Amino acid sequence: MLTVTFLVLVSWAANAEPVTIDTFVRAETDRTLRGQAEQIGFGTFLHFRQLAPLDNQPVIRQNQDTLYSTAIIDLSSPVTVTLPDTGGRYMSLHVVNQDHYMFVLTEPGDHVLSEEIVGTRYAGLNVRTFMDPSDPEDIVAANVAQDGLRITGGGKGPYEAPDWDLDQLRTARQALNELSKLGFDTTYAFGMPDQTKPIDHLVGAAVGWGGLPRESAYYEIASVSDTSGTPHAVTVEDAPVDAFWSITVYNAEGYIGKNKLGVYSLNNVTAKPNEDGSHTIHFGGCEDGRVNCIPIMEGWNYTARMYEPREEILNGDWVFPTPEPVE
Repeated sequence: MLTVTFLVLVSWAANAEPVTIDTFVRAETDRTLRGQAEQIGFGTFLHFRQLAPLDNQPVIRQNQDTLYSTAIIDLSSPVTVTLPDTGGRYMSLHVVNQDHYMFVLTEPGDHVLSEEIVGTRYAGLNVRTFMDPSDPEDIVAANVAQDGLRITGGGKGPYEAPDWDLDQLRTARQALNELSKLGFDTTYAFGMPDQTKPIDHLVGAAVGWGGLPRESAYYEIASVSDTSGTPHAVTVEDAPVDAFWSITVYNAEGYIGKNKLGVYSLNNVTAKPNEDGSHTIHFGGCEDGRVNCIPIMEGWNYTARMYEPREEILNGDWVFPTPEPVE
C-alpha cells in the first residue's frame, strides 16, 4: 500500500505544471478561481453576510470594510450581471480574468460580459458592498443590496486549467511577499494590460490578489521598521477620497490574525474622530484602552485603502501618512 501511495504521489508531482516567473500570475489566479468554482459552481453569487470569516480566508489581504459577493463565470457564452440601485451605498463589481487583469463597474443596471471583453474564458466577480460592522441595521441594509445582484447566461464549466505545482506556487508567493516589504506601490499593479507594469502586476498578484485598480481604490501596502510589537500610531486628516479610506493590519503571511479585541481594521466611518475632524489610529498598546486601536503581532504589516481616490492621491501630491512609534 505504501509503495502504491508513493508511486501515485510521484506520478502527480511529475505531471504537475511547473510554476515560473512567467506563469505565476496565471497559476495563482487559476488556483483561486478553481477553488471557488469547486465550492459554489458557475454563475451563482456567494454572499458573505458578515465580515469575511477569519478561519476561511481564500485570499490574502482581505478588507474588513465591505461585504463580499463572489461568483465565478464561464464565458464560453456571454453573461449578464445586474447591479441594483443602492441609494448611494458604495457597491462595485470587480471583474478579474485568469491573468489577473481586471476592470470595475459601478453603474446600476445590466452589464454584458463576454470572453472578448474580459480576455479569458473564466473570470471571477467580486462585488464589494460597504457596511458599518458596528451597526446591525446597516449590515441588514447591505444584505438587502446584495440580494439585488443577478447573473444570467454563461457556461457551466468545468474549470479547465493545468494542475499547477502548488509547492512551487507557495514558494513563489512567499518570496514575492518578502520582496513587497521593501516598499510596494500598487499604482501599476491592478488593472488592464495598458494600465499595469510587468513587475508590479506580478507582485500585486502575490501580495494583494483581487485588489482594485487605482482609479477605483488606491492601496498602500507597507510595514514599519520595528514590527516586534512596539506600539505605533498614525493621524489622518483631509484624505482626498470620494468614498472612504481604511487601514487593516495583517500578519507576516498577509492574512488577518485573530485577536482578543476582534478589531482588525478601522476607517473614517467607524473610527472615533479627533476634535479637529482628523482620525488617529493606534497599532498595539490596546491594553490601556486607547481609542481606535488595532492589536498587532510580531511581523505585522498593514494596507491603507483609499476608495474612489481623487487626483491628489493618483498623482502623488497626497500620500497616506506613515505610522510612528508611540509610548
